[in-house]
Amino acid sequence: MIKVNLAWISEVVAGELVPAASAGVKISQITIDSRNIQAGDLFIAIKGPHFDGHDFVAQVQRLGAAGVIVDHKMDVEIPQIVVPDTRHALGQLAAAVKAEVAPKTIAVTGSSGKTTVREMLAAILREQGEVLATKGNFNNDIGVPLTLLRLEPQHQFAVIELGANHRGEIAYTTGLTKPDVALINNVAPAHVEGFGDICGIARAKTEIFRGLSNVGVAVTWADSEFHEFWMRELQDRPHRIFSSEHAQADVWAENIEMDPSGCARFVLCTPHQQASVTLSVPGRHNVNNALAAATCCFALGIPMAQVIRGLSGVAPVPGRMWVHQPTPGLRVIDDTYNANVGSVRAALDVLSTLPGYRIFVMGDMGELGADARSYHEEVGEYAIHAEIDGLFSVGVLSQSASEVFNGRGGKHFENKQQLIDALKVEMEVHQVLTILVKGSRSSHMEEVVQALLLQEADHNNNKRGKAAC
Repeated sequence: MIKVNLAWISEVVAGELVPAASAGVKISQITIDSRNIQAGDLFIAIKGPHFDGHDFVAQVQRLGAAGVIVDHKMDVEIPQIVVPDTRHALGQLAAAVKAEVAPKTIAVTGSSGKTTVREMLAAILREQGEVLATKGNFNNDIGVPLTLLRLEPQHQFAVIELGANHRGEIAYTTGLTKPDVALINNVAPAHVEGFGDICGIARAKTEIFRGLSNVGVAVTWADSEFHEFWMRELQDRPHRIFSSEHAQADVWAENIEMDPSGCARFVLCTPHQQASVTLSVPGRHNVNNALAAATCCFALGIPMAQVIRGLSGVAPVPGRMWVHQPTPGLRVIDDTYNANVGSVRAALDVLSTLPGYRIFVMGDMGELGADARSYHEEVGEYAIHAEIDGLFSVGVLSQSASEVFNGRGGKHFENKQQLIDALKVEMEVHQVLTILVKGSRSSHMEEVVQALLLQEADHNNNKRGKAAC
């Protein structure tokens, strides 16, 4: 974080500093988590549906906090800045820090692929300078300001992921971020409950463009069914488009090939140059993610050679098509970080290209609204199209997918332990087996992956421990 004191902070948030004599107190970090307070930190007492940060002000004082931001005066000995709305103050500080550091900034949104694109962008930009990138799922109206507060003077670039589960959220976070380049990667049914339908999602994603300056560049996917809608929204604003299908785009792919591990090789093209790319992350859908990242970087003036080096060096992100191969013949793919219809289709596409017996393990997809069951049935239909060998499900909604797949290797389980036990049997039966595990965060499907890997590790240890006589 940049070096600031309470005088600067109170001016930014237009708050009352008590006592006024504490204006020169320096702040090390700004946090909203009382558990992470260190000496010299400023604590912002945020209110949420199930907590109130004001309840922890006495605690942070004991832990050495240099000050607090609160919405009413409190009986504490450390300095306090009183504001009408502490959540708003968090955003004000984030925007001010962003303006002070002024890195070239790319903002990314989309129903799926945001994190992969974010990692690709960071890998490309690190070839040129220091990069701040969103960590984990810090992509909402709280996570984005906390990310911006991590900016330091040496950061030349920022890659900020913007997520949303309701209208107006991206409008708020892009206003704080004020990106030089803003990307809508794609739109699919995800968080439908907060938007009404997929058209509502598409409209909400366009909010990202509101933070762009007059010379800021919008980046969109030409192959999307919503592309014409986005173009109408953009009007005459500077924009770039990418495509895996059309050479009329600003950036496109040719000669796409998949290797035996499911990773893509392709030629990255612009109207003026082209170069070969080999990805280390599995899935044909990652060609689109790579094109999105490349287009954003070209909009910042990054040269082709740097883009190619960055894309070629990107490693898989844990929980997103993370491939474990504990023994020859067995592949467990952890894609459990989250799930929506689009990302599940992409996962099935990857699975369909791999050798041996292929089982898709599915937990519920969350926040899909009144049509949730039909979306799960759609996954079952797509699994038939993908010609995989088995679809194992756990969860109330995912049962709809395995029922559609019934008769082709579809099985539903009442709990994860039953599912894990069935998968262990499959691991004993098949010499070449791929198990791809996916579900929304609320399904906690990573527990299945961990159990399978532990089982295989124990199995291998037992084999090593037996003497041959």
